Amino acid sequence: MGALQFMRPKIDPFSCLMMALVGSMWGLHGPAVKLAFASGFTFPQLVFGEYVVGTLVFGAIVLLQRRPWPRDRAFWTTMPIAGVIGCGVPLFLFWAYQLGPVSIGATLLFLYVPFTQLLNALVNRRIPPGRELMSAGLVVSGAALAADFFGAANAANLRGAPYATLAAFCFAVFFVITSRLGGSGTPALRSFATCALSGAMLPLIAMFAGWELVPAAPAPAVATAWLIGLGVFGQVIPVFLLVHFGPRTGSGIGSILTATELPVAVLVSAALFGDPLGPAQIAGGALVLVGIALPHLPGRATLPAPDPAVGKTGM
Repeated sequence: MGALQFMRPKIDPFSCLMMALVGSMWGLHGPAVKLAFASGFTFPQLVFGEYVVGTLVFGAIVLLQRRPWPRDRAFWTTMPIAGVIGCGVPLFLFWAYQLGPVSIGATLLFLYVPFTQLLNALVNRRIPPGRELMSAGLVVSGAALAADFFGAANAANLRGAPYATLAAFCFAVFFVITSRLGGSGTPALRSFATCALSGAMLPLIAMFAGWELVPAAPAPAVATAWLIGLGVFGQVIPVFLLVHFGPRTGSGIGSILTATELPVAVLVSAALFGDPLGPAQIAGGALVLVGIALPHLPGRATLPAPDPAVGKTGM
């Protein structure tokens, strides 16, 4: 084993901070969505509105940048796949929330962390370093503890579990794909392609599912304000940061860093809605934070080679 000992690859601390910010913004996004529900929106309306806002904003940036579009065939085959897979995350999660408690779906969504490790192992033909595996276990355990997963997991409440698991798998695939795009296309172009394709798919899906995508309850001005706010802070900024800094951290570390979503969501939900913030929630959030910090502690790791995505930028 001595020949396989390598110092852990150095990852840009700023990129790690930005990926943690992505998770934190998603943590704020969850309670904001609850408020939007109370205003009369449905989940498909919010998802579609966010995709529309993302498409318009990223499209405007792409036009203003006036940079040549990549001629790499791999880019134009990969981005459609990323868009389709990315659209599966909110759709499957929506179905999970319709069939069971939100706590079950939200906890199972965190399976994207070990799923990402598994996909990396298959793609790289290399078992992830022990610290990353342990981090994934801590993140999922913390999520289960904070959401009282085992207390709520009975036969009736688990009807949506398969869909939440599919959402987690789509999230992991999206992570792995976007982290390997390297320098093909600007971050704005990649974000535009993802949002535009997902936004174009949703009306077709809604037509077959019978979903109404045009909000009827709030006044037009109020609905516009809600959708712009959620679109910018729930879609535009996080997606841009994800596709820009994800290749720098690698999908394995990146998926762990975005787990900041849980402790932020728990704290904000407690402050806004009076959701439980007892010892279980605090301990669960602490486990997630430990899991996030573990890969970055000083030390050596038995790592044959760094993640090929690490060090590539989206510039």
